Amino acid sequence: MLRNKIKSLINLQSFRMRNSLSIRLLSYVLVCSFALAILITLIQLLITYQSNLTKIHNGIEQVETTFVEPLAQSLWNFDKEQIEVQSQRIMNLPYMQYVKVYEVVGNTEVAMTHQGIFQAKYDISAKFDLVHQKQVVGALFVAASLDQVYQQLLNDAFSIFINQIIKIMAVAISILLIIYYTVIRHINKIALYTRNIKLSSNNKNLVLDGRKANLSASNDELDELVYLLNKMQRRIVAELTDKEIAINELQQERDFSATIINSSSTIICCLDADFKIATINPAAVILTGYSQEELNQKNWLDIFVLSERQPELQEKLSENEPLDGIEIEMHDQMGEVNTLLWTFSAFYEGMDIKYLIGFGHDITQQKQVEQEILQLNDQLEEKVSKRTAALTASNAQMVQTVEQLKRTQQNLVESKKMASLGSLVAGVAHEINTPIGMSVATASSLQEEIAALNNHLQETELSRPYLNRFVEQSQDASKQLHSNLKRAAELISSFKQVAVDQSSESCYSFNLKENVEQVAISLKHKIKQSRTQVHIDCPETLSMYSFPGSFVQIYSNLIINSMIHGFNDWSGERHIFINIQLQESMLVIDYRDTGRGIAEDIADRIFDPFVTSKKGSGGSGLGTHIVYNIVSQLFKGTIEHVAEEQGAHFVMSIPYRASMNG
Repeated sequence: MLRNKIKSLINLQSFRMRNSLSIRLLSYVLVCSFALAILITLIQLLITYQSNLTKIHNGIEQVETTFVEPLAQSLWNFDKEQIEVQSQRIMNLPYMQYVKVYEVVGNTEVAMTHQGIFQAKYDISAKFDLVHQKQVVGALFVAASLDQVYQQLLNDAFSIFINQIIKIMAVAISILLIIYYTVIRHINKIALYTRNIKLSSNNKNLVLDGRKANLSASNDELDELVYLLNKMQRRIVAELTDKEIAINELQQERDFSATIINSSSTIICCLDADFKIATINPAAVILTGYSQEELNQKNWLDIFVLSERQPELQEKLSENEPLDGIEIEMHDQMGEVNTLLWTFSAFYEGMDIKYLIGFGHDITQQKQVEQEILQLNDQLEEKVSKRTAALTASNAQMVQTVEQLKRTQQNLVESKKMASLGSLVAGVAHEINTPIGMSVATASSLQEEIAALNNHLQETELSRPYLNRFVEQSQDASKQLHSNLKRAAELISSFKQVAVDQSSESCYSFNLKENVEQVAISLKHKIKQSRTQVHIDCPETLSMYSFPGSFVQIYSNLIINSMIHGFNDWSGERHIFINIQLQESMLVIDYRDTGRGIAEDIADRIFDPFVTSKKGSGGSGLGTHIVYNIVSQLFKGTIEHVAEEQGAHFVMSIPYRASMNG
């Protein structure tokens, strides 16, 4: 074990020496350092060369500005000694190689003095005219050489290159050491850990030298890599464990499936591409009488298909036609015919069928039972035919009975209508009878008083007290007659409204909010006397094509009912809420007050005629009945009384028409 470990370490070290990232980094650093040193050296030499050229050009400009005029003056004065001194001073300028002064004699330049080294050609030269008092008295020729510049550059090149190499190498090696201690040594440890990792068991987590085991916010990419590597190692071990568990479960399921297949009464077989039996369960042994060894490698068609159907089935199987629930007859070794219900599933390898799985269920007994059932069905058909004739006669009798019931039902409906009409007429007669009877009694009393007055007039026994009493009685009788007759007229008018006649009212488009507000304005005096507040909630622009007068009747009857029945002798709040909204194709009117509400004993009959809580106290009992007839008959809508703890609440739904055309 120890020897293998040492050998593995030696192999790893040799691998490192051949493929060490440090060696490659060092090589890259050396190459880059050498190239960078050369580049920096060349740049510095170029800068020095440009600086020296600048010095030379500045020296020539200095000669022009500083020495030309004094030399002209010395030449004019023929001061040769001064000219020599000035020439020497020019030679003292940087990199100056040759100076020559000419004297102009006539039109010819004659050399007067020169200093330096004469050459046929110079790198840099210049010639200036010596002018004294606007007269050319001579010329000055100066020349500079770049040999000294090149020699200086050559001397500086080596020292600059060595200096740059030392600095760059020092920086590069420092960076390399930093990279090694911060990256490469950790990578080597990761590589060693990865090489020695064993996935068959849990391994210790990798921890880098000088690093913490737990991640924190200050960790870098290497710590993240180590964390992911440890996580991956744990996940791989977990997945391998799960895979091993899954393999064990698959083996158990395979054994369980094999047990089910072997114990199944259904024949389960596997056929190859030539329809030969590869495997088959023991159910086939029991059914066919062959042993399992005899069945293996036999053609399925020869065993389980009668000879006359073999070509047909072989063609279907070869062309991979779907065979699901097909009945096939076969002969066993005893010569008996059995019927099996077969289903096949194909497994492919590429585009070719690899093998077929066949499931054959013995339905021989079922076929026998089906045959018996067919015989019973024939017997039942005969019985059904006999019973059908009897039922036909019964049905004819039932049709006659139904027709008779329909006629009876129609008669009952008519009777109910007549009874309702009789009840309505009786109610009307009873209501009108009271004021009419009282009017008749008052008229009779008045007639008797008038007859008595006539007798007194004829007997000339008329006195002032008697006449005053007669006038008072007549006035009382007249008031009673007017009150009772007015009451009768109101009852007759209300009764006329019960029969809704839309031909007597105009139909046109009107604003619903303005319509209900007009009702509130017309009843303003009564509303104010009853201390009632009416709240109207309706869209400003909501209009409808209908009978506006009928809407006025609905609102008027409901508001007056609330004031008479709901708020009379009522100490609570007196509010009426009318909410009008358009919901899909229906106009919904929600009417509610906060009065005493409707008594339970009349709530179910609230829309019947002459139902009132003020019987004998001025209530006609036709208000809600009129509203019901308008909503249901004229508008073809519905009205519903909603029972609440306080107040009366009605909800009306009326089909909405926006215009004459619908």
